[in-house]
Amino acid sequence: MVPRMDWKTAIETLVQRGMTPDTIGAEIGVGGNAIREILAGRTKAPRAEAAFKLAALCKRRRVPILEATA
Repeated sequence: MVPRMDWKTAIETLVQRGMTPDTIGAEIGVGGNAIREILAGRTKAPRAEAAFKLAALCKRRRVPILEATA
């Protein structure tokens, strides 16, 4: 099974650690609304460039981004 990115959980973790959707968006070059759409489940994942930047942000903040495998 190929691991998948769990963007919603990663963003939720960043928020729990004190970041806001607006600050996350500013860090990766998208608006806070794009982050809120992922949190709400209306968007599954950010676009490619933002995804790479979000992955880098998660790495810097030591937030896992892969789904847990059973």
